[in-house]
Amino acid sequence: DISDLPAETQMGMVELFDAWGFDVNPLMQRVGGADDAVAHYRMIEASRASLDYDIDGVVYKVDRLDWQSRLGMVARAPRWAIAHKFPAEQATTTVNDIDIQVGRTGALTPVAKLEPITVGGVVVSNATLHNADEIERLGIRIGDTVVIQRAGDVIPQVVSVMQDKRPENSKPFVFPSECPVCGSAAAAEGDDVVVRCTGGLICPAQRVERLAHFVSRNAFDIDGLGEKQIAQLFARDWVHAPADIFKLADRNANDENPMQNWDGWGDLSVRNLMAAIDARRTIDFHRVIFGLGIPSVGQENAKILARHFKNIDGFVSFLA
Repeated sequence: DISDLPAETQMGMVELFDAWGFDVNPLMQRVGGADDAVAHYRMIEASRASLDYDIDGVVYKVDRLDWQSRLGMVARAPRWAIAHKFPAEQATTTVNDIDIQVGRTGALTPVAKLEPITVGGVVVSNATLHNADEIERLGIRIGDTVVIQRAGDVIPQVVSVMQDKRPENSKPFVFPSECPVCGSAAAAEGDDVVVRCTGGLICPAQRVERLAHFVSRNAFDIDGLGEKQIAQLFARDWVHAPADIFKLADRNANDENPMQNWDGWGDLSVRNLMAAIDARRTIDFHRVIFGLGIPSVGQENAKILARHFKNIDGFVSFLA
């Protein structure tokens, strides 16, 4: 916060920071137009591997601070700046298997189990294949050699299949018509490309994922209770529904084998978890709605519903 800016441009402020002794990036440069901006981008792209830090692109900014103010913001993004990403680094590896994971909404998501390979400085061993249509589009099979990249330098994805390296005995992947976890029928409804388990809450995978969603950061946000801990509590038959989470202290106090004796737990971690659960017995109503995991109700829709119904009684009356 400053009463009067000593410079009228972004670059002018950066030069002042440099003069005052702050570290500034020597690659930052003022350019005169789009062609110069792209030329500078190409120069940084060419020297990317030699930098002693990781980058995934270059940001172009309007230099004049008064113009930045006039252009303003959209949600969390400024209108006066835009990122120009580098092409994702690619590598080739082998598909050892195709696993089917069952999500919170019952969606069956195929995941390629890869021979571990380093891409962009990270060892990648899994890559989502999204759905049955994507498997068909790629024509991917177990044993194939594939080209992978990290989308946005983050999420591993299969780009293409190297058909000339396909094993002679390979067979097309058959997408399951039954849930691999509970055995219920699995199918896509209407125009939806996503195949879903029809088992609902009888499916253990869906129940664990819904519980994990319930305690996630944007829902009840219970510190110390993540997916790993939820899966452990579910496997030990301690937590089956969200309400069970708030009974954990009593269950633990009266059990012959309390959580303090389990692998990965101790007196302090259990005490901290119980305190975190107690702290979340009263939370904002929109977090409750979001935590329920209702299809098509994300964070923003949850806030709209919370403003309209005011409290849980009005919401439940509407659902009834």
